[in-house]
Amino acid sequence: MKRPSKTILSALLLFALAGTMAAEAQTLVLLHADGTTTDVELLTQPKVTFKNDKVVITSTVLNMEYPQDDVLRFTFKDVPTSVASVGESVSYAQEGGRLVFGRLKPTDQVALYTAGGLALPVRLHRSGTAASISLSDIPSGTYILSINGRTSKFTKP
Repeated sequence: MKRPSKTILSALLLFALAGTMAAEAQTLVLLHADGTTTDVELLTQPKVTFKNDKVVITSTVLNMEYPQDDVLRFTFKDVPTSVASVGESVSYAQEGGRLVFGRLKPTDQVALYTAGGLALPVRLHRSGTAASISLSDIPSGTYILSINGRTSKFTKP
């Protein structure tokens, strides 16, 4: 079986990337010769290169390497998220690496999401009706905060 050239694979990947940006795909999918797939989140900023007859994928969180003959094609897919829309504001203040809320009931549902809609673990620290969330474990970026379905966007510097 004839192997596709690196140039053709690179061009196909670039066309796929360009076409997918409008659709806001969130996952790069590699189809392997044995029929299995590998998903790589675009949030991790993967970089695909070809080196010594291998497909090399490097990102902010992992490095992968596959024989070029093993990767048949690249595609993209959307991942369903938990955020339907960003709308009504939530009352909070950002103070010293924390989100601080003035009045939260014990029954209030608090959630934190990446800009892409992926849920992040939330550890809510309560003191009476005041509450806060530490932002020390998340990287700089834009996030969505949801309290009882009311959402607000914030940026961690």
